[in-house]
Amino acid sequence: MTSPTATDIKTNDYVLQHIPPDIVQQLEAGAFQSLLTHLQQRSDQVQNIDLMTVSGFCRNCLAKWLVVEARNLSDKLSREGSKTLEERELESVKIALDAMGYDEAAQHVYGMDYVEWKKRHASPVSDEKMEKFNASKYIWATHDKDLLLKRAEMATPPPVSISSNNPTPTSEQNTYPLLSNVCCESKNDSSATPYNIQRQQQPKSTTEPVKQSRTRQLPPYNGPALPASLSSFSLGILTVSDRATSGQYETGDLSGPAVENSVRDVLENSGESVKVTHTEKAVVPDDVDAVASQLKEWCGRKVDLILTTGGTGFSPRDVTPEATEKVLDQPSPGLVAFCTMECAKLQPLASLSRGTAGVCGTTLIVNLPGNPKGVQEIIPILLPLALHAVADLKTT
Repeated sequence: MTSPTATDIKTNDYVLQHIPPDIVQQLEAGAFQSLLTHLQQRSDQVQNIDLMTVSGFCRNCLAKWLVVEARNLSDKLSREGSKTLEERELESVKIALDAMGYDEAAQHVYGMDYVEWKKRHASPVSDEKMEKFNASKYIWATHDKDLLLKRAEMATPPPVSISSNNPTPTSEQNTYPLLSNVCCESKNDSSATPYNIQRQQQPKSTTEPVKQSRTRQLPPYNGPALPASLSSFSLGILTVSDRATSGQYETGDLSGPAVENSVRDVLENSGESVKVTHTEKAVVPDDVDAVASQLKEWCGRKVDLILTTGGTGFSPRDVTPEATEKVLDQPSPGLVAFCTMECAKLQPLASLSRGTAGVCGTTLIVNLPGNPKGVQEIIPILLPLALHAVADLKTT
């Protein structure tokens, strides 16, 4: 009995037989996004070294495949143009594809900067795990380093890549069917070790405990949809910072813009039609009276939702929660507590934020941390819940 050929497999492929190629591409793109979500939700439990050992690819491979696909798509657009993009838009898309490098792709795959992911989730590597990893080298993916360079950094553009959905396999792929055509091992150096895998230095004493990674798998957070009864709301963003007030930051205040951008992103990605009618912004020092005064002014002007950022830590000057409590008619500490609990699954230090929440008149006030990354993590969890409260307050 002979093994089926690649042609036989394709002939019997239900998807290729019954579904148009453009729809197949959408199916595969959705499956890829599901894979990224799956891996992002299991960052602590599934390390890159585990993926490499078992399957020959890791998260970095996925990022590099994205870069290669960007090169192929740019070439295809140059040759064939686009039926949906105007000429100016088409040129912008091609520039964006050519400027996309590994760092940009990795941020998409990991859901954050790779260095930050490694700091949060990378676990020590035991001798046994390292031995299995090295033994799996024959299945490691390979990559062409030149192809992964941003084209803006190349002296001359690379040759046009094959754009067919079923490119002809190279001789290397025929010889080594388990190797993919890009990624963690250089094609020109079979002894190279994937740069993303670093062996953890073992304790000097055999009695010294070795840090273990968490094995509990936490369920993903599935928040509520935005309230159907709410079409718009007004927003106040209050940055609480001595240094931002006195202009000591060379880049200016970053946490306030992070709040505004994160709110906008959540609304745009929700699929709902909730809009921000107008936004009030202010920066005040770490002072109870200054914070309380600004909150009262906005509540009096009927701002529906106030998000403060900064002043929620343990420094003597971190007084935002105390100032907020002075103006609240109804405290709602559980709102921030829940959001903090969810964020702590990703970053345990999130639980050190002392922020609170509550109602002043008909305005909901919520304290957020001053770290822009912390803001970006908490707002997708907080905003849908907060807007349900805003919708209730607007009907009173």
